[in-house]
Amino acid sequence: NHPPGRAGAGWGAANRETEMLGAPVVEGEITIRAVARTDPRGSRGRPWLVARPLAYRMMEGHPWREWLGPVIMIHATDAGALAAGEIFEASGHLVKEAGRRGTSVYAARMWAGVLEPVSPAQGWLVNVGNAARRRVMENLRTGPRDGLGLVAGFLVGDTTRLSGSDLADLRRSGLSHFVAVSGGNVALFLGALWILMWPVASRPRLRSLVGLVALGVFMIVTRWEPSVLRAGLLASLTLGARAVGLPLGSWAALGTTVVLALLVSADLARSLGFALSVAATLGVMAGVRIWSGRRPRWIWQTLGAALAAQVAVAPLLLGFFGSIPLLSPVANLAAAPLVVASTILGGIGSVSGWQPLVGMAAFAAEGVLAVSRFLSPFPQLGWLGTAAVFAAAVAAWRWPDVRLPMLATAVLVLVVVRVFATVSPLVGADRAEPPAVVFLDVGQGDSILVLGSGLTILIDGGPDPAVLAEKLRKYRVDEVDLVVITHPHSDHVRGLEAVVGRMPVGGVWDASYPHQTPAYRMLSERIAAQGIPVHRPSPGLALRSGELVVEVLGPQRRYKHINDQSIVLMVGLAGTNFLMAADVEVVAQAELGDVRPDVLKVPHQGAATSDRRWLRTNAGRLAVISVGPNDYGHPAPWVETVLTEAGARVLRTDQHGDVVVRPTPPGS
Repeated sequence: NHPPGRAGAGWGAANRETEMLGAPVVEGEITIRAVARTDPRGSRGRPWLVARPLAYRMMEGHPWREWLGPVIMIHATDAGALAAGEIFEASGHLVKEAGRRGTSVYAARMWAGVLEPVSPAQGWLVNVGNAARRRVMENLRTGPRDGLGLVAGFLVGDTTRLSGSDLADLRRSGLSHFVAVSGGNVALFLGALWILMWPVASRPRLRSLVGLVALGVFMIVTRWEPSVLRAGLLASLTLGARAVGLPLGSWAALGTTVVLALLVSADLARSLGFALSVAATLGVMAGVRIWSGRRPRWIWQTLGAALAAQVAVAPLLLGFFGSIPLLSPVANLAAAPLVVASTILGGIGSVSGWQPLVGMAAFAAEGVLAVSRFLSPFPQLGWLGTAAVFAAAVAAWRWPDVRLPMLATAVLVLVVVRVFATVSPLVGADRAEPPAVVFLDVGQGDSILVLGSGLTILIDGGPDPAVLAEKLRKYRVDEVDLVVITHPHSDHVRGLEAVVGRMPVGGVWDASYPHQTPAYRMLSERIAAQGIPVHRPSPGLALRSGELVVEVLGPQRRYKHINDQSIVLMVGLAGTNFLMAADVEVVAQAELGDVRPDVLKVPHQGAATSDRRWLRTNAGRLAVISVGPNDYGHPAPWVETVLTEAGARVLRTDQHGDVVVRPTPPGS
């Protein structure tokens, strides 16, 4: 038997994605045949991808049935060399659980074994693009790992080979946009293409037509991310207009590009990457004219474009992340020539297979990483800092006499900051690279950040949105894959206003207790308005991603007391088990039983509402009490005594600040 076919839904299918999330899902042990919507991602032996099933069967030998359900996420033990657009088969356990990863929305998860390829992608353009991407990635394997990982980012937007610390340094120095393929990459690609084509296609109209086809392949190779879509559509419009002899100005082309992109996918309207790409393009188009009359012209045009792009994207970065890198223009000026050299050398070397060029590209990329590592410790500017720098720049522009003193003062301050960053052991102490669990000091309440490989989970948000926003900036969290609302008390949910609607959120787990506080109702309305999928987890549900396993232990039934109704999780990360006990009290604790974790998040700020025997049994090696100044007597003195006598080290957020636990894998 073969699965029934399915006609393509066309570009407009993306706009009907949310309607499909409510479609029925066949749960349980199942075999599916599906088309990959994304490339496999993730690491440490547990790749994941988003796929659209075409057909399914419940048992071997049974006939295939057409899949009428939604898009799903698959976690596999091995995805092989599978690429987006290709068809494969997988067997495993499927559960209904909605979420979002980047621009991909899914309504169910499947835990499968090996993904078996069935057939290549439909359409020669996709197959050519996939083959080109494979060749590029295969030829970027010999040389310095970090440098080659960055070259892959320059060429095809793949950052899976970069370490978390290098990605963080690129973000903090303002260089992360170089690994988001966009207009510069398109320009280099078309330039190289036309140089190669010149002997056989010197006529502009023919070059434009060939360029349009090549752009289609390029967008497939780079996986049509928002910035790629913007740049590709803009270039396609320009080439198309040239091919038919239609005059099209740059501003009109950009405006038309934005409209067409939103018609193709309305989800781009809430994509920060798309907004940043458009804003940066506007800045560059305006900036190249600022100092166009000065010599050497290329230096001043580059400086003007870099500064204007930074000014254009600054409001978006400040609004979403709360800060921007102080020295981002300097970092971009220093890194841009290295990026161009690395991209050109890496592109030619990876396509031709000539490894000396690949090695030189990696060497140039190492230079970019050196710039990011040197500049990442410098300050990040908030709204006030940005306003102060802007005011100083205006003053220096208006009154030439103050330029030299201001420049000397600025250089002195920056030197002191950089020296302090080098010698002080405190700088970098806030860096919690995955894998890590951070018990955030948010005052009298709970908020826990779980940083897995490629997955970020936030359990509760504490009582104050401003405090949580500052904590997330501190740990450089700009996207949360899963928010867990353990129960609706305001000391757990009000702070989540800093997350929902402020940054991308993949999904929400909510216990859905009938008693609703005003803070919880307001948050629920915001979640619904954002269209974020909400799931009510049941005991036994497990979320797995690489070395991270999140298992739901409770609530085991409907309880009378709201605290007992809390979602209780066992988080396994790199061989260490964390019991996230929320605010459960005696009744729910008795039904949870002996869990015996390595680390215990002590329930209810250490209040005297816990069972002594349960605490003693489940104290673990480390017990963390999330608590702030209060009039409730939290934590109860006897709670700390019981935990200490059980052999646990007790840490309190009101005394120790954020508690960062970095698990050590067994045997390391």
